Amino acid sequence: MIGEAARRHRIREHDHATRLTPAERAFVAWLDANKSREQVLADLKTCLQVAVEVELATIPIYLFTYYSIQRDAASGEAIDRPLAFANKAAGIIMSVAVEEMLHMSLSANVLFAMGQAPILYGKAPGTYPTLLPYHNPVGPPGPDGSTSELVPLAKLSFEQLWHFLQIEYPEALDAPPQDSDWQTIGQLYSYVRCLLRTKWLTDADFQQGAAAAAIQPYNYSPNNVDTLYPTGKFDPWKPAPPNAPPAWSDSYPGAADAARFTNRADSHAGRSELLCIHNRQDAADAIDTICDQGEGYPVPNLGAGSHDDPSKGEESHYVKFLWLQAQYDSYAGTKETLPAQPPPPAQQLPAITQQELEDKELIVAFPDNPTTASYPAELQPIADFCSACFQYMLIMTETIYRVPPQDQKLFFNEGLHRSMIWVLDKYIRTIREIPIGGGLYLAPVFENIPLGERQDSFAALTRIGNAAVAAAQKLAAGLGPDSPLQQVYGDVEYYVEVAIGPAPKSGSRPLPDVGPYWRK
Repeated sequence: MIGEAARRHRIREHDHATRLTPAERAFVAWLDANKSREQVLADLKTCLQVAVEVELATIPIYLFTYYSIQRDAASGEAIDRPLAFANKAAGIIMSVAVEEMLHMSLSANVLFAMGQAPILYGKAPGTYPTLLPYHNPVGPPGPDGSTSELVPLAKLSFEQLWHFLQIEYPEALDAPPQDSDWQTIGQLYSYVRCLLRTKWLTDADFQQGAAAAAIQPYNYSPNNVDTLYPTGKFDPWKPAPPNAPPAWSDSYPGAADAARFTNRADSHAGRSELLCIHNRQDAADAIDTICDQGEGYPVPNLGAGSHDDPSKGEESHYVKFLWLQAQYDSYAGTKETLPAQPPPPAQQLPAITQQELEDKELIVAFPDNPTTASYPAELQPIADFCSACFQYMLIMTETIYRVPPQDQKLFFNEGLHRSMIWVLDKYIRTIREIPIGGGLYLAPVFENIPLGERQDSFAALTRIGNAAVAAAQKLAAGLGPDSPLQQVYGDVEYYVEVAIGPAPKSGSRPLPDVGPYWRK
């Protein structure tokens, strides 16, 4: 017979709503007594747009570090500890990036439900290292003693994981809700939680934008091939279960047995991970999901815990990064400068060194905080197209709210899915093979490159793409026929073609032109 607790868990496979802390209850009372309905509505819309920009700011940072990792340096049966660590680090970093995209979409859906279109285009950080929007610029000392909260674009390293921890540090139970000068992202969302609980708001305030026109739940999956990682050596030729393995593969498990997905499907507070907003409770559930996944599933009267889901199957963002950091040799002797929540793990042995990762060519030698202007002139058009794709993805995300609901799934798959997986991902993997001198390689810069008005943005993307193709062709013409860069520059041309057409080589349609949705 199933116990009552187990029965309830099977019925509800997601988080319970977070209770307000004493500091939050006091702030709600202050808002009720000192603010008007108009002020609360305006404040909430402003904070939600800030939240969209905060989540957006983290995405280039995580993606840059993710693409600095070489995941396929050896076959499954040859995986050693450094390669296993690199694969796990990449899978975890991408798992967090995927959830940050979810958080951005959740905040955007709440804002849209209130009748205001979210703005993403041109809202990524302008330069790096960057301060997250409205963050307190002075924080606790890091491993180098610096109190700066500026986060760089940098390759995987112990130091970069410190910056990731700065982003994801859990909110203390008694931390005041803050809409600016906050020390943790949780304080910003705490401010939003309090606004949602005031006496001034009703369900009707979250019915000003049609839920059917919001980003729909079917457009989100918590995992993909990039969030997957092997736990160790595996036999890549071994049949997947339930087939019996041949005798020669007994030494290692098959890929299906060694594989681990990082995110779990129960780490959300509402009916699904990605919510359409119909009422005030939906909005509160959306914000709870964002907080729980970053900081951990809330433990009553104690604050954040190590996990972000009731089944304890997924660690919070903070803990994911802390466990990665604990595997570095540099972790020995370091300690948190803020109250530890949860307590840091012991160092994981045998330790990994940065030199070991780089000697095995598992880390691409990316420059820190690159800009297009810092690259050789002949490579700048190729770097520009990467940034243009990123900006066009943001415009396509804004456009989803204008697409007729019956067409949204097709638009999302042809636009966002293809641009992220089949263009930007493959393009970055291609350009990171291009040397820029000094032992370094071309890295994505994720700049706010202007594409003009949204209705003209596909034409701008096309112009920038054609310039990248011309640059690649010119560089290839100056190489010998046996140069490996011939293939690299050919791939640059191919992936530009996948994005903008024409498509005789790729055989695929280009990304959708958003112009018609913005000219109405």
